[in-house]
Amino acid sequence: MAINQAPSISVSATIGTPTIAIGAKAAYEMFSSTFINFAAGLNFNRPNSTASLVLGDNGDTIRALYRYRFDVLKKTAAAVEITRRLSANETDFVVGGCYVFGDQTVVKVKLDSCGKLGAVLQRKIIPRSLVSLSSELDIKGLHKTPKFGLALVLKPRSRLL
Repeated sequence: MAINQAPSISVSATIGTPTIAIGAKAAYEMFSSTFINFAAGLNFNRPNSTASLVLGDNGDTIRALYRYRFDVLKKTAAAVEITRRLSANETDFVVGGCYVFGDQTVVKVKLDSCGKLGAVLQRKIIPRSLVSLSSELDIKGLHKTPKFGLALVLKPRSRLL
């Protein structure tokens, strides 16, 4: 067994209320006396919306997220995420939405800044099990073949001894 030549210390903390939360994490390498990883975040919750701001990747990435629930009973929601990478001077975004039909079917759609449009249809087939159909289309490259997927999730009932 070898001793780690570059031990590190990792610390994380979060504090908040149901309305607001703030958190941070950091990793410090003792051999080089440098922070090898740190991130901090702030989150706001309202009854129908959530907003968060995260500084990550050692201060190189800023990510802002906003989610709004239009109808809590029907579980209809929309979200937008904007990510800014400072060292690369690039900004990415994703917008998406979700709609629930009854208690059995969920439709999710998203579009990102690269021009990729994705959709997922999930349907409960029996309790605790579902089937998902997914697709992704590159809007900027319509000559490319779209991607399709099919997934089946079967969760067994847990039995107590």
